[in-house]
Amino acid sequence: MKKILFVLVLVLSITVTFAQKNVRQTASNLLKDGKLDKALETINQCLNDPSTAQDPKAWFIKGNIYLEIANTKDEKFKSLDPEPLQKALDAYKKAIEYDPKKDYYEDIFAKLNWQRNNYFNAAVDSYNKKSYKDAMLGFENAASALSLANVADTVSLFYAAACANLASEKGKQKQYYIDLLKGGAKSIVIYASLADIYRLEKDSSNALKVIRAGQKVYPNNLQMTLTESNVYIYFNDVPKALSTLNIAASKDSTNYLVFNAIGINYQKIYEDTLKAKDMRNTAYTKSEAAYLKAIRLKPDFYDVQLNIASLYFNSAVPIALKANALPLDQKEAYDRYVEEANKYYKLALPHLVEADKLQPNDMNTLNSLRQIYSSLGDKDNLKIVQSKILELRKK
Repeated sequence: MKKILFVLVLVLSITVTFAQKNVRQTASNLLKDGKLDKALETINQCLNDPSTAQDPKAWFIKGNIYLEIANTKDEKFKSLDPEPLQKALDAYKKAIEYDPKKDYYEDIFAKLNWQRNNYFNAAVDSYNKKSYKDAMLGFENAASALSLANVADTVSLFYAAACANLASEKGKQKQYYIDLLKGGAKSIVIYASLADIYRLEKDSSNALKVIRAGQKVYPNNLQMTLTESNVYIYFNDVPKALSTLNIAASKDSTNYLVFNAIGINYQKIYEDTLKAKDMRNTAYTKSEAAYLKAIRLKPDFYDVQLNIASLYFNSAVPIALKANALPLDQKEAYDRYVEEANKYYKLALPHLVEADKLQPNDMNTLNSLRQIYSSLGDKDNLKIVQSKILELRKK
């Protein structure tokens, strides 16, 4: 009697499974006929049954139904689900999970690739509309679609990172770059950009780790050297900054930004009163030479005109202060100090004038010019600068 009961249960189980597979086929037929609402209802019925809840083909059909819903122009079917593309992605994910033999892999991949293209095209459209966050998410979804088939979509991820930057989504941008490197992507932009994000997060350890990885792939690359320099500059490691900047200058002797940065870092050494006098004097000479080189390369570079002016001006100020601190009866010493200070003021003057031409009405520049004209006794130019300062204060 027990054996008969076992046979009956077995037969019943097989009957139920076959019945649900018929339901699955019905859903597929309804999909072909364009009856998306009925197809969705039927495939859900199939998947809600324990006997076919893990059937990869049923999940594949469900993904296809949602994909059609996402792309239909029929409002009746569009209203079936607010996020049909995501539901399609979830269904395909289940299909892959329950398909260890990969019987449906090629079909699923074809569908995923088609869906990836939908996301990608929508992301491009958002980008063209300057909706950068939407574009970022679109490119992310495009990459996620193919990732289900274990395919790395580095193009979509790279664009996602670019849009994240435009959308000021630094956290997202960082993760995209990390995922790109994990996926085997190789690009100077990725290494340099990720290192820069870590630098801004004040994480010098990870910034340098990424730079070292990039330098292994791209040895002697100028961009990687400059990225490393930026880390040292940011954390005020002057010796290492100068070491990498000088390497960069040897690789590209036409890069005015590099020579300006060299000038800045040597100026830091020169203005550090705790350093030995000989070291400071050498640093002054090297700072001046670097600034002058940058000016020769790009005379209209405002920053370097201002920087070399500050080198000279800051050299004059302590001397002028010494002169002003002298008693009235020490006129000879006073005149010597004033003459020495004016030597530096005269060096600073043409660069401040040029800086004022490049970016007019900067109050700091005008105040420095006023001090120089006053010290040099240039009453005409002093009057002009004072008038400009008064006008700006009224605004």
